[in-house]
Formats: sequence, structure tokens, C-alpha cells
Amino acid sequence: MWIKKPQKSDFRFRWSFYIVLLAAAMFLAARVALFESFRPVFEGLTKPEIWSAFLNGMRFDFSVIALFLGPLIFLLNLPVNSRRWAKWLLYIIAGVMLVLAGVLAADLIYFPKVNRHIAEEIVQISHDWGFVISYMFGPALWPLVGLLTVFAGACCFIRWKITTRFAPQFGSPLAEGGKLLLIILLIILGVRGHLGRGKSLGVADVYNYARTPSAAALTLNGAFTAYQVGRKGRVDVQNDYPVDKAIRLAREQLFSPGETGTYALYPLMRESDAPTQLKDVNIMIVLLEGWHPRFVDSLSGGSYGVTPVFDDLVKHGLTFTNAYAAGLRSIFGFAAVFGGVPLIPGLPMFGYGLELTALSPMPKNFSNAGYYTFFAQTSHRDSYRMCALASFLGAKESYGWEDIPQLLKYQDKAPFGYDYEALMFAADKIKNRKEKNFMGMVFTGITHEPFARTLPQFNKYEGDDWETGFKNTLAYADWSIGEFLKRAKEDGWFDNTVFIFVADHTSGAKTDSLYDKFRIPLVMYAPKLLPAEKRSMTVSQLDLVPTIYALTGLHVPYTAFGRNMLDTSRRDERFAFVSEGVNIGLITPQGAVRHSGAQLLDSEAQKDTFNAQEAAEKLQALDKAAYTLLKENRWFEHE
Repeated sequence: MWIKKPQKSDFRFRWSFYIVLLAAAMFLAARVALFESFRPVFEGLTKPEIWSAFLNGMRFDFSVIALFLGPLIFLLNLPVNSRRWAKWLLYIIAGVMLVLAGVLAADLIYFPKVNRHIAEEIVQISHDWGFVISYMFGPALWPLVGLLTVFAGACCFIRWKITTRFAPQFGSPLAEGGKLLLIILLIILGVRGHLGRGKSLGVADVYNYARTPSAAALTLNGAFTAYQVGRKGRVDVQNDYPVDKAIRLAREQLFSPGETGTYALYPLMRESDAPTQLKDVNIMIVLLEGWHPRFVDSLSGGSYGVTPVFDDLVKHGLTFTNAYAAGLRSIFGFAAVFGGVPLIPGLPMFGYGLELTALSPMPKNFSNAGYYTFFAQTSHRDSYRMCALASFLGAKESYGWEDIPQLLKYQDKAPFGYDYEALMFAADKIKNRKEKNFMGMVFTGITHEPFARTLPQFNKYEGDDWETGFKNTLAYADWSIGEFLKRAKEDGWFDNTVFIFVADHTSGAKTDSLYDKFRIPLVMYAPKLLPAEKRSMTVSQLDLVPTIYALTGLHVPYTAFGRNMLDTSRRDERFAFVSEGVNIGLITPQGAVRHSGAQLLDSEAQKDTFNAQEAAEKLQALDKAAYTLLKENRWFEHE
């Protein structure tokens, strides 16, 4: 039976309006905070572009509001005369708004690290609750306390209002039905973000309203990007470059002299018949967490004084001064260095679906050739699933923090483990191996924020800012490398080992330039085997797999999205392919371009001869080739 209308005025529709208005104000405040806090990122925008970002940003704000609050508002407006029903619905609405506020706050904390909103990272941290909880009750404790306090206050207010003012007023069935239909239509419109045909708003749609990455960043919000990427494990992109032409161009760019590929279904698969450059050598890769060349005096000309060991490596090693990361997060560096695979926007992340594709297993090929192969990381085994992924690629053994004994007494507990312990653990494994040769990787973590104090002698700088914490942990990381090299000499495997020191990505970039955001240290150190030389040609993490095969003379079929760095031919054609959230980029000696997949976003010329349109076409072709072959499982021949 239809509930009779009480005498007092209804509150449901009015409260629904206030809820939407409050949520919209929350998103607007987050956008204002973003704009004011990171002015240098947006300084190139004109006033019309700024106004457009704020106005069109409301499309993306209301899409999130409609999606998460719309169904609850619909339920609140059902003709139900129950205080408990209304009270608990409002509690849930307050909880949802708390979560949205938390995501927006986390996005503001995260944004300066990469100058973009949270994207694929939401997939990774959603499976790493240990890190999430430690961060919430560590650096984010006071913002969390503030949000919970506001939530508690809101719940008290809701309880008081429902207890003292609850008096729903219901109209006729026709009026109530019309009201609910209106709410449904508004929810659909909000989620879609437009009245026209086509799909609902996606992350890539931002470029319908913004022409540059900075304008796109101001238009979007972290809750929208986190949800869109998190629900799919990927982002929606558009690249209409012809597939056959893309694959042909990719082969031309990636194959070095002496490499041949005759696999019709797997066009980037190849093998080398070049003569072996070195014989019976070991390969030891040290993946350095977040190192930026700016803090390495021998690479920047600075005077920080925190990398004396690495400065000596640069002096006596084969150093690539224009080396670039494949992405902005650790998993990109791991995938590139250990697997030669780019993580392409539009595909699942490595560890969250991409591994269902047959990938080229470098560790497995070395294991089959009789090498001892291993992977160790300072953080926990399940961090980014890297131990599992190393095993997937064929490493005989994989280790994490749980497996590594702590040897020294530290001032603080490091959230991502200790470099010295991991490197000493690796040295023990190498010393006790049964095989003649080895190929291994250690992934360091002490230079990952939040920074921990290590040993008193490495508190070289005072202060509590980001740069001070990074430099002090960098000093400890540098010392740890020196101790590892001492062990190699003492244990007798130094002379026939090629040490590859390469950062997983960059931390502390000062500008939005691709040259700054992606540039990393990369040194191949083997004083008895390789020349002491600085090479300025453009190289990438993705070039390491072909280089390692060339160094060791392991003639096996493989696929990698890079080219042998020891091949100095066609130096001016070399490039670094990079992924930047939903965007891609190409860094060349002549200049760099940033692209959405569908359109050129911006370019940086290094030489007058740089042609941005040609570079953009090359970038689209490379992206299309990698995307197609990975998606169609034609990257590497299936077993």
C-alpha cells in the first residue's frame, strides 16, 4: 500500500541536491589545490585554456559523482518511511564521499612525482595492502585523521538531523515515479558526460577538451583516472596507424646488423649470428630505485658528494649519458630490463594480465645455457609481483625481503628494505653457485620514499624535505654498491663479470620535459672487459636485452623492443620509447614528442633539423606494432 503523506515538508530531494553540490565543491577544491600547488606545471596554459579545464573538468567530476553517489541518491528518494533506512543510506553516502576525498588527497600527494594523476598505479597498489596500510599510518597519517574526523562529524550531524527532523513527504505515485525517472536520467547523463552518441567518458576523451598534457591534467581528476584504469587494468587509447606499415617500420628500427628474423607470425622475433664479443662472462644487473643523473656528480657536474663509488664506476665504465627509462614506475623498468617488453597504454599491466601473452624469457634462455639465474629485491616478494614475474621469465630462484637476513642495525625501519643486505645476499648466492657462470638481478629499494635513516655516517644533509631524504639514502645506496664490488673481488668473480647499473625510473625531475622526466644513469662496468668510455647516443632500458645477448654471444631467438647498445651504426636514428600514463613519447637525439596515440600533444626540439610530425609518425608506428603483437599474442613464439 502506498504510504500516506505526512504533514511536514519532505527533505529527500533537497538533501540529494546538497549532497551533489557538496561533492562537486570537493572536486572543485581538489582542482584548485592542484592548480595552486603545482603552478609551474600549468604556467604555459592561457587563461582560456585554464577556464576550459575547470569547466570541462566538471564533466569528469560529475561522471564520478553520478557513478558512485547516484545509485545511493536514487535509493534515498524511494518512498520508504523509515528513519533507519534514511540514516544508514546517508551514513553510506558519507562513507563514499570520505573515500573519494581520500583518493583526491592521495592524488595530490602523488601528482608531483610524475606530473600526472594516478593511473595504472591503482592496479598495482590494490594488490599491495602492506604498502597501502604502512603509508596510511605513516606519511599520510594526519590527512587520514583529518578525513576521519570530518566523517565522524558528518555521521553525528546525520544522526541528529534524522532524529529531530525526519519527516518525508510523498506525492502521488505518478509524481514519485517521475522524480525517480529524473534521477535515473541525470545519473546516466552524468556517467556518460555528454548527450551525443558513443561511449561514456574515458580517460583518453580528455583530449577532446584539452590540447596539451598540462591542460589534460588540470581537466581530469585522480578519482576518475584511478577508477577508469583500475576497473580494466588498462586505459582506453586510440591509434589508427596501419598495422602492416607499423610492424615493417618497427623491424627496420629494432634490428641490428647481424640479426635476422624469419618468423612470419612473430615479426619482431630475431636472433643474432654475430661473433661472440666476450666469452664466459657473467651478467649482474643492479636495478637502482629512482636514481636521477642530477644527483650523480660525475653525470651532472654537481657537487652533492653522495655518490663517490658510482662516480668511479662512471670514470672506469662504459657509460651512456643519454639513457632513458621506459616508464615512470618500477614495473616498467623491470619489464624493460629483464624482459625487453614495453608496457603499452591500452594493454593490461605486467603482473595483471600481460603475462598471459608469451614473452621472450631472457633468464630462461640463460638457464637453459647452463647459467645460474636469480632475482632478488629488497622489498617483499609480492611487491609488484616481481618475484613471481622473474620466475615466469625463467629465473631459477627469486627472493624478497622475507628471505634476506638483516646484517646491520639501522636507525629506522626502511619500508622497502635495505640495499646492503640484498647485495650481500646476492653475493652469497653467487659464491655458492654450482654453475660456472651466472646471470642475475638485484632490485634496490632504500631510495624509495618515505625515506628512512640508515646508518649515522650517511646522514650527510640535515632537513626533512624530499631532496634531503633522497640524498642521504643515496649515500647509503652508493656505499652498498661499493661493498658489493669488494665482495666480487674477494670471492673471485669480479674480473669476468659485466655489472650493469641502471635506474628503474627517475625521481626528482625538475621539469615536465621528457628528457628530464625519463633520463636515468646507465653504466656497464667491467674494467677488464669493456672500455672506459662515455657514449652520448640515445639509448633505453629496452635496449639492454639485445645488448646482453650480444655481449654473451648467446645465439637464441628472442624478442625485445630495443636495439643492441654496442651497435654504434645509425646513431642518429636511435630513440627511446617511453610510456607516460595514458600518453606515449619518443626521445631522439634531434628532439622529443609526446602523443596521446591519436594526436600529437607537444614536442621539444634539440636540433633545427627536428621534424616533429615525422617523429610522431614513428612513435605511432612503434606503439601500434607493440600493441598489436602483444594483444594478438604474436610477440614471441609459444612453447
